[in-house]
Amino acid sequence: MSKRDSNSTGNFMKLKRRRYNNFSIERKIKENIFTPPRIKSVIVKDAGKLELSYVPDKILCRDEEIKKLQVFLKSGRVLISGGVGTGKTLLARYAGGDAYINCYMNKTEHRVLEEMLRQLKPRFNPAGLPTQKLWNEIEEGKTVIIDEIDGMNADELRHFAYSLSRQYELGKRINYIAITRNHFILEQIINDDAIWSTFADRAIVELKPYTFEEIKEILEYRARESIHPGAYDDEILSLIADMALHSPGHMRTAIDLLRNAALMAESNGRNSITPDDVREVNREEWISDIESMEKDALMVLLSVAMACKNKAYASKEEIMEMLGVKEEEYGIKIGGKKAEEILQILVQQDFVYRGERGYTILNYPVHLLMEELDRRLREHMQ
Repeated sequence: MSKRDSNSTGNFMKLKRRRYNNFSIERKIKENIFTPPRIKSVIVKDAGKLELSYVPDKILCRDEEIKKLQVFLKSGRVLISGGVGTGKTLLARYAGGDAYINCYMNKTEHRVLEEMLRQLKPRFNPAGLPTQKLWNEIEEGKTVIIDEIDGMNADELRHFAYSLSRQYELGKRINYIAITRNHFILEQIINDDAIWSTFADRAIVELKPYTFEEIKEILEYRARESIHPGAYDDEILSLIADMALHSPGHMRTAIDLLRNAALMAESNGRNSITPDDVREVNREEWISDIESMEKDALMVLLSVAMACKNKAYASKEEIMEMLGVKEEEYGIKIGGKKAEEILQILVQQDFVYRGERGYTILNYPVHLLMEELDRRLREHMQ
């Protein structure tokens, strides 16, 4: 590959990307901007089981973590720690609680207690009461889930953690499941060994990111619960798992993609989910990034798209075979070695993804990509 080719290819991704909001796609479907299906639903059998708030009867891939959580809860306290999409809130809700409070929405101790009492005592009016009076109103033995606890203001968090963990010493036990993205950072925010010791030390359940195999296993379970048999296959779930693995949302992203791809397919009147339905709901606005792409790179990318036209993944051999066809069509000769070098650069720059099943396009519908690449290649031929 020439230096010019390498430099231009390496610059493809320098433009800022903007991911489509899955919610906006779902909203468009609900508002009938897309054509609704004319027949009874043949894909989604229970949409509620694809909502992020849904708690399934069985939590997969977290057996050891559930055991630890149950042990810690016997002493009345547990801190769940893990990154985005690792199932922290799901695990807490699965364990159960009498009240759920999100601290990004309630950043002060007083607001947290008000929300807690609103759920525990719906008829109680906390207006005008001082914080200590609110503590006094919380009944013995209740279990509360404190989500995103690191979202509280630092000083408020420190005092809240102290007060919550000391209720037992005051003659009243309040059980709690606190949730944080990183327990090391939370400990630094609290910055008090005595408070940390009574609040969370030695009662931490840490959730590691899901692996590809775990994401796939969970997707299979959720799909069986929510989608009609025959409306999806193993490749669709693998494609979603690959997308989720390379997103900041991980399992949360996977469920979003499965739900919205199913809705997208239904809205277009199909009876099964296609790879392009999944790519559409995972779509990124990077099509303009190919403006500076040389014709050889356009050809290789087109060959990948063509090879994945009707399926989720393609082998290198299938891509090179398709490239041979396109070389004849456009009168552009690249050669196998150079084509493989370009393919690897496209992988490095995230235009093409290489997984265990082969090569694929994750972030753009291939039928639209093929049209754009064909147009640009014909411009090169003029």
